[in-house]
Amino acid sequence: MDRFGPIADNRRLGPYPQSGATAQPTPSMARASAKTRRKITRPKPRRRAKAGLAPAKSASLSAGSDLDGLGAVAASIATPDFYPQLMQTVAGMLSADLAMVMRYSRHSAPDYVVHDDLVPEHIELYRGGLYRVDPVYRLCRSGEPRGVFTLDDVTTPAERSGDYFNVFLALTGMADDLVVLFPGPAGTSIGLAYERKTAFRRPEVKRLRQIFPLLEGLQAAHERLMLAQFASLERSPDKPIRIVDHRGRGIFESKSWQRALIDHPGAASKLSALDDDAPASLELAPGLVLHAEPLDAGFALAPNGRLLLLETAEDGLPPLDYGQATARFLEDRLTPRERDIVGLMLLGFPTLKVAERLGLSVNTVKNHKKRLYHKLDITTERELFLNFVSYLFGQR
Repeated sequence: MDRFGPIADNRRLGPYPQSGATAQPTPSMARASAKTRRKITRPKPRRRAKAGLAPAKSASLSAGSDLDGLGAVAASIATPDFYPQLMQTVAGMLSADLAMVMRYSRHSAPDYVVHDDLVPEHIELYRGGLYRVDPVYRLCRSGEPRGVFTLDDVTTPAERSGDYFNVFLALTGMADDLVVLFPGPAGTSIGLAYERKTAFRRPEVKRLRQIFPLLEGLQAAHERLMLAQFASLERSPDKPIRIVDHRGRGIFESKSWQRALIDHPGAASKLSALDDDAPASLELAPGLVLHAEPLDAGFALAPNGRLLLLETAEDGLPPLDYGQATARFLEDRLTPRERDIVGLMLLGFPTLKVAERLGLSVNTVKNHKKRLYHKLDITTERELFLNFVSYLFGQR
């Protein structure tokens, strides 16, 4: 579930329909300077001297401050500040050290909707392939989960004590991970992801689950009103989207929807032949998937209509078992002993611990590392890790 990086300020990424969205980070591994960042206005909690996710004085949840924050969330519905405000409000309840909003899809790689100044390199590593061993990604690929999920809910005991969490939680110095999942439009899932340097306590998780119906209601209201605003937007949303009423008559169609049909000949004729009994997801053309989402009677633009969304299916790779991936990494270029050492290095073990695990001397491990570095034409463990990410991205 780990998605990296310290908290500093809100930034919005990814193609999720939000006004004011910024581009994905550039390949540069350095942080952008403060002067070049375009920041999203941070909601200011009423009962704190400073905005941000500073640890609360007590881990217990305060009903008064919760209501203040949730009131601000309600006030930001159908505005660009909704997800930043929701993310920060729940983070304050949990005294989280790291927070982000993710968009998951059964057909595409995850997107960052909002985050707090994550390191661009970490975003690139996750989007480049590490998401494939994220248990939340695996969960959302298998259905449309909703609710509050802890590590215990989405992983097995073996996974929690094994490879993935030994590496990725250690990268950020975090001890625990928690995600709040809402069903999104067209079969997607929206996740509020939180990490903390101390474990989340059962009373905190229980309290969050108690108010989940309220959080879900706020999120659903925001989505419904945002969709209603699409018809009046001069600028098309990022995703190819179409809204039809209960008779199948088009109410709204984005320019990106029109471009997608032009780019995929034959999709338009197949789309026109669909009826109300069509499946929720259907491949219209190679690499082009149609999602159909029913709209309720309270959706003012098209009561009991449907939301149609087109998505390219080649973006998201299937989940991958981390242990199997490390075992197969470089199997044709390194000796079995060298692969043992590489596997432990990718788990974050220093040379001394590698030697202890394999029953070798420190000098022997160092000699093996020199030889494998020479074979791979690299000089640092960071280069080895980047090679592993490239390997993950290339595996089908």
